[in-house]
Amino acid sequence: MAKKIITVLGVTGTQGGSVAERFLSHPDWLVRGVTRNPGSPKAKNWASRGVQLFQGDYDDVQSLKAAFLGAHAIFAVTDWASNHARVTADAALQDKARAAGRTFEEYAGDLETAQGINVATAAAEPVVLRTLERFVFSTLPAVRDISRGEIVHSWEFDSKAAAEKYMRALPPLSRVLSTVTMGIFQETWRDIPAFRPRRRPDGTFELLRLRAAAGSHVADPLVVASRDTGAFVEALVLDHPTGTDVLGASAVLSREEYAALWGRTLGVEASVRDVSEDEYRRYVPEDIQVTLLDDLKFFAEYGYTGGNAKVKLPGELGIKTTPLEEYIRAQDWSLVLSGEM
Repeated sequence: MAKKIITVLGVTGTQGGSVAERFLSHPDWLVRGVTRNPGSPKAKNWASRGVQLFQGDYDDVQSLKAAFLGAHAIFAVTDWASNHARVTADAALQDKARAAGRTFEEYAGDLETAQGINVATAAAEPVVLRTLERFVFSTLPAVRDISRGEIVHSWEFDSKAAAEKYMRALPPLSRVLSTVTMGIFQETWRDIPAFRPRRRPDGTFELLRLRAAAGSHVADPLVVASRDTGAFVEALVLDHPTGTDVLGASAVLSREEYAALWGRTLGVEASVRDVSEDEYRRYVPEDIQVTLLDDLKFFAEYGYTGGNAKVKLPGELGIKTTPLEEYIRAQDWSLVLSGEM
């Protein structure tokens, strides 16, 4: 019996890699990984493990179509941050942003939306739809729309939401569409100081919370994306009907609950301190300060999914996720515990 094929976009990234890992464990599935550079060390590693590599570019619909041909399932993920990096490094793209009257951050969102539309266009080709049974898109809520124009800097949220809106308006594709709304990546503690505990002079630890992000929603979805993205996509492809939408969360915790869990797991005392925007910004990389602060305000006021009742918790769908204490225990916190990080 021939194997079914799942095409995984961004196979060398966090989400795509997790999906590839999970489906490699299914002997009746062939994993097809799409990457811009099949010759990279990460790509070669996947090839050595049995992943069929395709060279693909989000800006090239034909390359995407070639990667999708014959696939029974597709996992699609786009990335605002990589597009922002492209814009900040490319004078021609900067000129295009200025000509369009867009900031570099807004233009990166425009590029991400266009790439999501390219993915949808390729997947909706009749020759692709002949075999396609499941299309899973990694998405985020439409912050600007949900907040009625109050919150306008959540570019990576709005760009994905715009692409999802386009996908839902394509009837042949929408019939096989499911989504995973990814939560706050736990892996980012290494890159965003505001997301990791800080050692106080007395040897206890504190987690920062933005004082301005006050609202009725105090718990956020936290996800071990490198492990659990694959579990979400596996469930959407194998276990649930098309049209199912899941929240990509390993756990849903308040800041206090996470601090208590982190401290208990590592045998230290940790608590939460509310800080001003000026102080919080000091612990956030400059290129994401504006958008991250708006994201946090949205979460607190509207909830992470903006009140979308269609988005189900993993537990409601029987999806087993990584216990956060297991993830915490597996990390090297030595620099944090010593106060050097």
